[in-house]
Amino acid sequence: MINIFILLSSFLLSFICVFFLIKFKDSIKILDIPNTRSMHTKIKPRTGGIAIFLVFSICIFFLDLGYSKNFLIPTFIIFMLGLYDDIYEIRAMFKLVIIILASALLFFLGFDLHRVGVFFGYEIYLNFWVFTALFSICSAGFVNALNLIDGLDGLSSIVSVVILGGLFYLGFKHSDSFLMYGTLSLIASILGFLRFNWNPSKIFMGDSGSLTIGFLIVVFSVYAIKLDYITAVSILLLAGVPIIDTIIVMVRRIIEKKHPFNPDKTHIHHIILRQQHNDIRKTVSILFLLQVFFTFLGLGFKLRDDILILFLFGLVVVLFYIFLTPKYNKKYNKQ
Repeated sequence: MINIFILLSSFLLSFICVFFLIKFKDSIKILDIPNTRSMHTKIKPRTGGIAIFLVFSICIFFLDLGYSKNFLIPTFIIFMLGLYDDIYEIRAMFKLVIIILASALLFFLGFDLHRVGVFFGYEIYLNFWVFTALFSICSAGFVNALNLIDGLDGLSSIVSVVILGGLFYLGFKHSDSFLMYGTLSLIASILGFLRFNWNPSKIFMGDSGSLTIGFLIVVFSVYAIKLDYITAVSILLLAGVPIIDTIIVMVRRIIEKKHPFNPDKTHIHHIILRQQHNDIRKTVSILFLLQVFFTFLGLGFKLRDDILILFLFGLVVVLFYIFLTPKYNKKYNKQ
């Protein structure tokens, strides 16, 4: 009952914090000014991440998670990185390096892995240092993937809630307090913000929000993998939408001989938005349902060989690329 009270309080506190961040936006002056890549036309505050991180941290402090809370150290680094970027804007490569270093720190704080999975009947293990490097790069990739889908009102929030809901289920299934209450704390913090971020939005989460949420999803995912609640490959499906979107965008840019890190409007949400005649709510709802589908897939597989899950994930990526890219190019060329 105490934990439920804390979680409900975190939702209300997040709601109140976001309300005041909007009210005093002119004094805080951390604003999102529309540009050629923006989907909005009005200047809005991008301080929602402050409320999400602050409320989540307070909630974690009062909850008895039964596990070390030292993951908040690298999470704070990621939050400050995002906040600094929201205020001053920093180079993408610098952000990537800091995220990689924070992910490596997380590995050294006990959120480490050694077992890759079972492929063709063989368990694959990696050296600690090799896995640290691989994990840090993959972690940075996912954190940026969640940041990249933060392009429509409510999209990043609702997709994150679904992914965290899947991780919560794993915690509930295994009676794991850390995974249950950690994910619920973040969900409550996001939902308090989502009330004001739903279309038409009054506030954005900014990089301080999307980078922090992405990093915390990595924290909970690694924890679940380490305790063998789920396989590393299954996470590719459980967090499908941002991962698939990033892979498709990068592949498309490379094929078209463009720089893979140059921003454009070729993301899945841009394409579906065009197909839905710029109906933001319908587009977000479609991607919400897609993420629910992928999360169920990620949770549902009980296979002994991860190669089959990896094959399924690859097939999904190819199908998405085939069905979305031609439609996008056709519509884009007409404009």
